[in-house]
Amino acid sequence: MSNERFLAEVLEQPQALRRTVASFSDAAGELSTVADRIQRGSFDRVVLTGMGSSLFGCHSLALSLTASLPIPVTVWDASELVHQSPGALTGRTLLVAVSQSGESAEVVEVTRLSQRPGAAIAITNGPENTLAGWADVSLCTNAGAEEAVSSKTYTATLAAQALAAAALGQPDGGQIAGQILALAERLADYLTDWQSRIEPISDFLGPCETLAYLGRGHSLSTACTAALITEESSKVFCMGVSAAQFRHGPIELARPGLKVVIFAGSGPTRRLNENFSGELAGHGAQVVLITAQPQAGLDSANLLQSAIPTAPASLLPILEIVPIQLLTIPLAEARGFRPATFQHTTKVTDRE
Repeated sequence: MSNERFLAEVLEQPQALRRTVASFSDAAGELSTVADRIQRGSFDRVVLTGMGSSLFGCHSLALSLTASLPIPVTVWDASELVHQSPGALTGRTLLVAVSQSGESAEVVEVTRLSQRPGAAIAITNGPENTLAGWADVSLCTNAGAEEAVSSKTYTATLAAQALAAAALGQPDGGQIAGQILALAERLADYLTDWQSRIEPISDFLGPCETLAYLGRGHSLSTACTAALITEESSKVFCMGVSAAQFRHGPIELARPGLKVVIFAGSGPTRRLNENFSGELAGHGAQVVLITAQPQAGLDSANLLQSAIPTAPASLLPILEIVPIQLLTIPLAEARGFRPATFQHTTKVTDRE
């Protein structure tokens, strides 16, 4: 597979987001029924599950649902759910299972558990897969066929999750579709000149043997997914953790040679991330701050801000991941690899 195929899939993301919004009406009525059941007390918990980037995106979804639902929300690695704690699923559990293919081995095992949840919502790329066929409600992103490391299927999944969260209980739910469509327009503008946005980051970081990605809140989903796709696409060993967690030990790595990408995010923790970026740069690390609100005077010899379009907090991960998708191309080429291609696995992980 050529680099052009991966790049084409990255550049198609605005259209994929529009298709996701357009297809949401197919499941809106069923989600409304589930929302009514939540308010009637039919469920005592929500369990979110997936693997890989589908799992990492669930962190953002959990924050949105926790803010709006009257019951607790937990996130489970699908393998851990199946093999270690299947009892987390009961007749009063609302399960949201996320898998771009709907055929990941561990998620398929969830569908085979003897205890069926009270209701199951599937978020997949299309209706013809094991997970979608098993679920009570199937939410399809319709991102389109994807061959390379995940790009448009991931961002479309984030959009579908935001739509689902709104339908299940967010007070501003009616605005989300319009916000995603507006975001798609801003993303299209961003991508028209993508080389000029990525080259400064690539030149600043140079070749990487290791790379740390840090974020907080909704942007923690981005940090974890960024690490995953950089490992897959560029064969660079990465760490994806919360910026707060990085202070608890890993900060001892901060010195010349350490390379870090921090997602500034939004809200009160944005300033914490900006301050931490400066602190790490002060220790000699090379730090890139991906931000929708660049701050005057923050850049230095060791700190580079890279601007992305603005968006509500729950939608910001859709935009934050895009520069990393593009960055994986020069990172892979600098190490002699063809970007976004698989050597030891396949697009769909179909075995445990």
